Amino acid sequence: MKKVFISYTSSDKDIAHSIVDYLEGSGIDCFIAPRDVDAGMPYASNLMKAIEECEVVLLVASHAINKSEHVLNEVDVIVDRNKPLLPVFVEDFELKSDYRYYLGRKQWIIAYPDRIDTYFDKITDALDNYLPKTVKPKIVEIETPKPDGGKASTIFEYIPDRGIMINPEDHQRNVSFRTDTLINLLGGIYEKVEAISDAETAERIFYDSGFASGTNFAERINSQWDTGYSVEGMRQKLAKWCQFDSAVGWGYFTSEIDVDEEHDCLTGTVSINEAFIVDNMKKRKICSFIRGYCTGVVSTLLNSIEVELTCRECPLKSKFKCQCVFDIREK
Repeated sequence: MKKVFISYTSSDKDIAHSIVDYLEGSGIDCFIAPRDVDAGMPYASNLMKAIEECEVVLLVASHAINKSEHVLNEVDVIVDRNKPLLPVFVEDFELKSDYRYYLGRKQWIIAYPDRIDTYFDKITDALDNYLPKTVKPKIVEIETPKPDGGKASTIFEYIPDRGIMINPEDHQRNVSFRTDTLINLLGGIYEKVEAISDAETAERIFYDSGFASGTNFAERINSQWDTGYSVEGMRQKLAKWCQFDSAVGWGYFTSEIDVDEEHDCLTGTVSINEAFIVDNMKKRKICSFIRGYCTGVVSTLLNSIEVELTCRECPLKSKFKCQCVFDIREK
């Protein structure tokens, strides 16, 4: 049984799914069509059953609902079944009279003008009023050693009945892999791409994938931690990134930037001790991913300043080195 029924129009699909991803990452099961529709039942029967079994309905409200008979029918059923209804307004608009009748005395969540993810905590707090209290997830503390002999602690929330582990900082699911398993997986992909194309194409694909991942991660840091546009603020965000990725086992990250105000340019370095994605055995350059990842993170954290990272030290080039060092240069 799903706890939260999501009502939305097709034009708000991306917003609705981002809310679902966050809630389910926090341990709150959601019903969202068409994902959860049982193909063995009529579509309308699916929705009726899901509404009757849920604890609360979350309505993604934008100007599009004024033209949606489908959503209006859902709201009519929700009110008829006396289900709690939480409208989340994602833009400023005037409700048509039908909706004013149904929503006039409901608690509203205003989730604009900023990005929807900045309102996730507000939405969760509101839903907590309608959801049954459950046993808190087990807290698992994982200690990862640092090169200097100290230890860094990372706290995860383990949800036993779902068999998943959540990072409480961003409420996203985390999975633990042996590094050799991951290297064999990525190395196999690299070899296939190289076989049908060439090594340069394989490296570019891994780099581009890493860049997209790094950009996405850094955007979350920017949205959660505003330090302004000063050089010191940029350094603080880079330090936070290094601390996070070091603590989750990616290797020990350090970074530094230098700003030459006279010539209006930026340089710096990123170093990773024992990066998790280096293929020391077969020397496949799947570590192109980590260069792309670091480039995406640094560019985004430096307020979208375009930078290029070039490899100065590489463990693949020397069996006595375990450190990746990238020089940062502004494009």
